[in-house]
Amino acid sequence: MLTYQKTKGIILSILLLSLSFAQDADTTAVEEEGSGRQMYTSFDISYSDDRGNTDYQSLYYGFNVTLLGDLGPFKDTEFLFDITRSDDQLDGEPFTDDQALTLKFDVWANQRFSPFLFFQNSFDKTIGLNNRLNYGVGAKLGLFKGFSISYAFLAETEDYVKFTGMDYDSTEVDWYNYTDSIWWGEYVYTDSVLLDEDYYYYEGDPGYGEYYYTDSSLVYADYYYTDSVATGEKYWEYTDSTQFKTGGKSKQFFRHSIRPKFKIKLFDDNLIFDYRFYFKPKVDKWKDYLLEHELKISFVTFYEALSIDFSYTDKYNARYDLTKNGNTKYFNPESGIPFKEKDQSFVVGLSFAF
Repeated sequence: MLTYQKTKGIILSILLLSLSFAQDADTTAVEEEGSGRQMYTSFDISYSDDRGNTDYQSLYYGFNVTLLGDLGPFKDTEFLFDITRSDDQLDGEPFTDDQALTLKFDVWANQRFSPFLFFQNSFDKTIGLNNRLNYGVGAKLGLFKGFSISYAFLAETEDYVKFTGMDYDSTEVDWYNYTDSIWWGEYVYTDSVLLDEDYYYYEGDPGYGEYYYTDSSLVYADYYYTDSVATGEKYWEYTDSTQFKTGGKSKQFFRHSIRPKFKIKLFDDNLIFDYRFYFKPKVDKWKDYLLEHELKISFVTFYEALSIDFSYTDKYNARYDLTKNGNTKYFNPESGIPFKEKDQSFVVGLSFAF
């Protein structure tokens, strides 16, 4: 059963998303008379607040402006301004906290070859990224129907959360099953016989000599293993450790950005399939790279104004991959848990156009 508080959040989200989807439709395009330019805008906002057995607050908003047309000597241009913000908290702790601001300017946007300028400023606190700033120049090349590839050369700075940790060194050791042994023990001597009366002098005491012990009591016994067989299992014995510090603001570096894209519209544009991925290695260290997959599928239902949208994203950061970073763990200072190298998201939604 939906509570009143949950229901009002859901209703608010549906109404606002309905308005935003309506703005995404082609009917919201604004054309400037005599200029041949068009402008598309969209605005999304949603908020929910659950209290009680579950304390969850969620805020999302996004704003997008796209300008198409001729701009002075530049023909068939496209200018994009896009900003998105997500801020979610679960039981008073950050759950999602990210933002991205993107600017892009394409020349000959709808031609086979299109150069562009790119700028982006973003952060994602859930992966320890306080800020990432990159900008650069690139170009897109259309190869065949629906498929294109683009390349950009970017200057970038990153600011990751600071953390001090320990880097442990260790030696691999085998487990053994012991198959033979010799018994041994420790004794307390309780009786003895004097051997040499002349070999003693004990101040304040009648004296002592050398004794031959004739009786004793066992106080501890164990086995000394003389033979063994390796089990095949291994464990690690830590031999040394070194303190290390991670995070902070980096110096400027350069990054490649390679993006194949396949987008096709079928059945009179009633089905749209859009897949792309970004491979972004550092220029001087290709093993340190970002990899992002994006898939969007949208199709119109029996009712033209209603469409169903599928969205899937997969993001990978080699910084947190132990096989790529020299077996270094980067910990979240707030939770004490290591950051993971991969994040995935799957969303299904309905779009209403009015």
